Amino acid sequence: MKDVFIKSKMNLKKINIYLFISLLPLIIAGFYKNGINLYTNHLVSFLVMLKPLIFDILGLTVGISVNIIHERIFRKSKDKLSSIMFTSFHPFYGLLIASVISINTNIFLFIMITFLSLMISKFFKSSNINIVALTSLLIIFCINLTGDFSFLNKLESNNDLNLIALDYLLGKGSGGINATNVIVLVISLLILCNQSFYKKNIPLYSAITYVSCMLIYCIITGNIGSILDNIFANNVLFSFVFIATEPLSSPYTYKGQIIYSVIIGILTFGMYLIYPPLAALGGIIIASICHKTIDKFFA
Repeated sequence: MKDVFIKSKMNLKKINIYLFISLLPLIIAGFYKNGINLYTNHLVSFLVMLKPLIFDILGLTVGISVNIIHERIFRKSKDKLSSIMFTSFHPFYGLLIASVISINTNIFLFIMITFLSLMISKFFKSSNINIVALTSLLIIFCINLTGDFSFLNKLESNNDLNLIALDYLLGKGSGGINATNVIVLVISLLILCNQSFYKKNIPLYSAITYVSCMLIYCIITGNIGSILDNIFANNVLFSFVFIATEPLSSPYTYKGQIIYSVIIGILTFGMYLIYPPLAALGGIIIASICHKTIDKFFA
């Protein structure tokens, strides 16, 4: 029994609240990078400065709305509104999706895809795929169909990004709205690691596997100068910490989590060589499809 991951005794509402608290420092960092910093450099208006927070609020609202609609209309629940708002992780899913998309994303596209994806997921009793990764990937894919996709905000687009290690740690690399500040991400990770519901083995072994593969590749190809960007950009570490650990679509057993993590790390590395913005999301989606099989064989 020591190899089995112990589920938390906390209820969903408390877990959701704790997850929100862990993400809050990154939301603040994302608001500064993609909002306040642009406003102080006279690149956006006051209203546009609020765009990062608008995405966060919309993601949270869409997730709550999905829960309410599902409970009230489809399940005919008579429970209080305050109790059905957090009957699932969907509010946090919406916030995570808002965190990893580009600041350049069309707001209506974000709302439409997020709502439809989360609503459809409510009708599947078993979680065989990571819905956060899938929804985020769909949004990025749709943007690619309508134009050139970029994580860069207006300030980053107007300047050459010759970044050093400290710049990446402070969140100056390219990535989703709330997903670039590595120092703050570590703080959030430490907050999460104190809770029994959090599967801390997953980000650890995913990162070790991915970084090892990328380091070997960069050394062999003589492209060691790009190692920092390959590790810290494109939501890779954020995805390992927050998305890969999604409670319902990842393994519960200790050995299963390690195998799952290694698979994610390898897949992310392989996909990064093809299309970096979708690398971590794609790796997580594929691994999540196999999470029950992994638990079964490595229990």
